[in-house]
Amino acid sequence: MTDDNGAPEASGRIRTGALSGTMVVGNGNTVYTLSITAEDGSTVTVQQEPLPAPVMRRPISQLPRSAAEPLIGRARDVTVLQEAVETRQLVQIWGAAGVGKSALLRHLACELPRGPQGVAHIEAGGRTADDLAQAIFDISFDAPNYKPSPEVLKEHLKTLRLRIYLDDAALDENDLRRLFDMASQSTFVFTSQARSTVDGVHAIRLEGLTAPAAAELVTALLARELRPDEATTVAALCDAVDGNPLRLRRIALSAATGKGLPGIDDLPELLPALLNKLGPQERDLLHLLGSLSGAELAARHLHDLLGGPDIDSIAEGLVRHGLLLSSETGYSCPPDVAEAVLNSRRTEFPADQLCRAFTVWVEAGDTTPDDVAAHFQALDVAVLRAERSGHARLGVELARVASPKLALSRQFDAWGSLLGVGWAAAKSAGDEESEEFFQREANTRLKAIGRVAQATALVVEAEVLWHELTTLHGQSVAHQVAGQSVTHQAAGQAVAHQVAGGAATTAAPPVAAAPAHTVAPVASGHGAAHVQAVAHSTATSATSVTPAASVTPAPVHVARPVVDFSSGSAQPHVAVNVAGTHPAAPTPPRIDLSTGHGGTTTSVGSTGHAASVAGGVAVTKGGVTGLALACALGLAAVVGVGAVVQASDQSNSSTAAASSSVVTPNPSDYTLPAYDPSPSVDPVCASGIPELMPGMRQFGTDADTVSAAVDSYNSDMAAYNSGETSTAPDAGTLLSGIGTVISDLDSVESTLQGAISQAQGGPVESDLDDMLTAVQEIQGLYQSFENDIESDPGGGSEIDTSTQASALGSAAAALQTDCGT
Repeated sequence: MTDDNGAPEASGRIRTGALSGTMVVGNGNTVYTLSITAEDGSTVTVQQEPLPAPVMRRPISQLPRSAAEPLIGRARDVTVLQEAVETRQLVQIWGAAGVGKSALLRHLACELPRGPQGVAHIEAGGRTADDLAQAIFDISFDAPNYKPSPEVLKEHLKTLRLRIYLDDAALDENDLRRLFDMASQSTFVFTSQARSTVDGVHAIRLEGLTAPAAAELVTALLARELRPDEATTVAALCDAVDGNPLRLRRIALSAATGKGLPGIDDLPELLPALLNKLGPQERDLLHLLGSLSGAELAARHLHDLLGGPDIDSIAEGLVRHGLLLSSETGYSCPPDVAEAVLNSRRTEFPADQLCRAFTVWVEAGDTTPDDVAAHFQALDVAVLRAERSGHARLGVELARVASPKLALSRQFDAWGSLLGVGWAAAKSAGDEESEEFFQREANTRLKAIGRVAQATALVVEAEVLWHELTTLHGQSVAHQVAGQSVTHQAAGQAVAHQVAGGAATTAAPPVAAAPAHTVAPVASGHGAAHVQAVAHSTATSATSVTPAASVTPAPVHVARPVVDFSSGSAQPHVAVNVAGTHPAAPTPPRIDLSTGHGGTTTSVGSTGHAASVAGGVAVTKGGVTGLALACALGLAAVVGVGAVVQASDQSNSSTAAASSSVVTPNPSDYTLPAYDPSPSVDPVCASGIPELMPGMRQFGTDADTVSAAVDSYNSDMAAYNSGETSTAPDAGTLLSGIGTVISDLDSVESTLQGAISQAQGGPVESDLDDMLTAVQEIQGLYQSFENDIESDPGGGSEIDTSTQASALGSAAAALQTDCGT
C-alpha cells in the first residue's frame, strides 16, 4: 500500500458528512431512540413513551416501471404462473441466468390482479430476510423513522394480505421460511436460479425461448424481417444457446454490426468480438460496471464517474443487446461480460475515483437514506477495493459518510455490512479513531435491535457484539455463482485451470460450468458457509502448459471482513489468501481481536514441475447469527480460493505442479452464545448449547493445526518447484491433521446425539437433528477426502463442505431462536 493510504485530505482528517437524524426502535417492553450524527455516530437512549402506531396505507402499491419492450414468447408461461399465483401462496420462478426471470416477474407484478390489500415489487438481490421484512413494512405502513423489533415487525406483517414479488431472492431455505412466516397471509412470488425446497413452495422452471419466439426477438432487435436462410440460422442458434434471451440479444447485435448472423462455431468468440466493435464510451461504461463485482450503479453514478450527455441512452442500448442488466435501481454487468472486459483492459476502474465520487454522492442533500441503501453493495465493493489498492483512508471516509444514512434507511443489515468493511479499511489505514467509530456503531446497532441490555467493557462487548455482528446481510450470491466460473486472476497473469488427476488445461471454463470451489449462500441469522477446497493431485507424466490470460469478476458481491471481537489483542491476520486473485473481488482480511489461534486460508500445491496456476474463488453474501460458525461486521464470507504455485521445469521430474486451497476455521469462529434460561423453552437449551461449545472450539483449534501443516507443505512445495529441493513434499502431516478433525467431528456428533435424546420434541429437537445431519455429512466429506489422498495420492481429489456448512449454520441459528438466545 502507499504510505499515505490514499489520505483524503492534506490534514489527514477523515470527512464525516453533516447528516443527523433520529429513529425509534424497539418492542413493547423497551423503546429506544436512536440518535444519529455524522461526526459522532449513533447513540441509543431509552424513552418512556409508547411505540409509534403504524397506519396501514390504502391501497398498498409499489410496482416496477413499465417495460421498455413487450414480453416476447412468454404467453404460455404467463398463463401457467397466473394460475399458480391464484391458487398457491408461495410461487417460485427459477432458471438459468439470463433466461428472463426478472422481466417476467415485472410483467406479472404489473399485469396480474393485486392482493386484497395491494401489491409490492421488491428488488431482493443482496438483502437479508430482516431487511426485506423491513422493506415490506415501510411499503405497507405509514410510520416514519420507525424500525420495529423483529417480534413487533412480525405482528404487523402478519396482518397484511398482499401479493409480494421478490426479484432475485437468493435467501437460504430457513430465511425464506422465516420471511414467509412473518407475512403469513400474503402471497409471495419470487425468482432465483436454484430451485427452492421450502415446503409449500410451488416451483416453476423458466425455460429458454422456443425457436419461433427467438426469431421474433431477433426480428424486433434488428427492426426488419428475417430472410428464410436467417430464420433457419436463428433456429439453430436458439438451440445452441438453449433459447437464452440474453445470448440471443447478443446474436442480434452481432448481425446488426457485422456481416450477418454468426454461425454456431462463432459463439465461443462472439462476446469478445462484440466488445471490439463497441465505441469508446460503451467500452468505458462496461469497464466501470465490470469492475464492481456485479453491484449496480444508478444513472447518476454513471454521469458522475464517466460524464457524457448520452450515458443513459448508451446504457439502455447495452441492455437491449444483452451486454448490461437493468433493474429498478440501476445497471449491472453480467459476469461473462465483466470477465471479457477486464481481460481486455487488464485493469479495473480506479478505486480512488469510485470512493471520491460515491462520497460526494452520499453527502449530497438530495441523496436519501433509501438511495444509499439501494446501492450499499457498490459502496461495500468500493471500500474493499480502496483498502486493497492503497487507498484505505478513502474507503474509511466513504464508509463513515455513508454510515448515518444507511442507519436511517432502517436497513440494518446493509448498515452492518458497511460497518464491517469500514472497520477493516480503518485497520489497514492505521486510523484508530475510525476503528473506534465503527466499533461504537456496531455496538449501538446491537442495542438498537434489542439484543442486549448493556455493553460496557470490551470483554462484555465480545459477547454482546458477537450477536450483533453475526446478524447481517442476506445472500443472493448462490444464484449468481451457480452455473458460472468464478476464477479470478490478476490482470495479465497466466491462468491454467486444473482438471481431475492433476492435468492442466488452458481452456477457460464455459460460463455454464459450475465452479470448482463453491460456497453456498448463508442468510442473515443462519450461519456462515465453510469451505474446504483442496485439489491434491499429481500428474503421472510431464504436462506442458501454455497459460491463457483470464480474468473473471466476482459474482455480484464480494467477501466481507470476518471479525472476532473476543477480548485480547488486536492483531489482524489474513484469513483468506487469494493467490493470483483479480482485485475486482478483493478478499478481505480476517480481523482477529482475540488472543486465540487465527484461522488462515492456505493454498496447497501438489508435486510437479510444469508451469501451472489453478485458481478459483467463490464468495458468499450472507450474514450469520446465533450458533453460526463465524462472526462478522456486516458479512461472514468464507472463501474457497485457488492458489498459485509458480513451478519451474525440473529435468529430473515428470510430474505436473498443481495447486488449490484449504480454508481452515478459526477456533474463535465456533463460539456459541450464552444461554439465557426461559421457562418457555426446552430445558435441553440450558445444557445442550454449553456442551457443544468445547467440541466446536476443539474443531477450530485442530483445524488451525491443519492450517499450519498446510503452510509447511506449501513451503516445501515452493522449494521443490523452485528447484531448491529435488524431493516432492509428503502429505502425511496434513493427513494426520485431517484425521484429528474427523475425530473432533465424532465428538460433536456424540454431543448432538446426547442433546437429541434429552430434547422434548418440537422445534428444538428438529434443529438438533438438522445440525446432526450436517455434521455427519461434513464428516463424511472429510473421510472421503482422506481416503482419496491415501488411496491415490496422484489423483485429483477435492472437498467442498459449503452446502453442509450452510445447513449447519442455518440449523444452529434456528436453534438459537427456538431456545430464546
